[in-house]
Amino acid sequence: MSGWTIISLGSRFRGDDGVGPYVLDRLRGRFAGRVPLVENGGDMPRLLQDWSGRWVCLVDAVIAEGHAVGDIIRLDGLVEAVAPSPCTTSSHGLNLAEALEMGKVVGALPARLEIFAVCGADFTTGTALSRAVKSAAASVEMEILELLATPHGGPECTNTP
Repeated sequence: MSGWTIISLGSRFRGDDGVGPYVLDRLRGRFAGRVPLVENGGDMPRLLQDWSGRWVCLVDAVIAEGHAVGDIIRLDGLVEAVAPSPCTTSSHGLNLAEALEMGKVVGALPARLEIFAVCGADFTTGTALSRAVKSAAASVEMEILELLATPHGGPECTNTP
C-alpha cells in the first residue's frame, strides 16, 4: 500500500461537496497512518505541493451534465481530460483542471493521478451529504482499497519454482 497518497477536495460543511472529506474519514481508521491522507478545502496552489511526484487518489464532488446524483466518474487525471468546473469557491479561484495545467507549467504534477469524482447536487452550506452521495462514497472507499491493494510496477511474475 505504500507510495499512495489520498487527497480530498471540498468542504465538509457544504452538503455533497463534503464527499471527499467523508471518504477520508472512512479510510482513516483502515490505514492507521500507513497512507498519507490530505484534506484540501479547495486551495489549488497547496494541492500542487500535496500531490507533486506522488501516486494520488483524489476524491472530489462534481456537477456533471448527463450524470445522476451519486454517479462516480473515475478518470486517469494525467491521461483523460478533466472538465473545467464552473465552481469559483476555492480560496484562490482555481479549479482542478486549472490546477493540472498549472502543475504542468511549474513541473508539479503527481506521478499518477486516479480521480474519483462523485456527482452531487446540493452544495449548500450547513447541509448534510445526500443519501445518493453517501452511498457512492462507500463505493469509492471500496474502489480505493482495491486499487491500493493491487501490486503495481511491472508485469506479473510467471517464474514459479
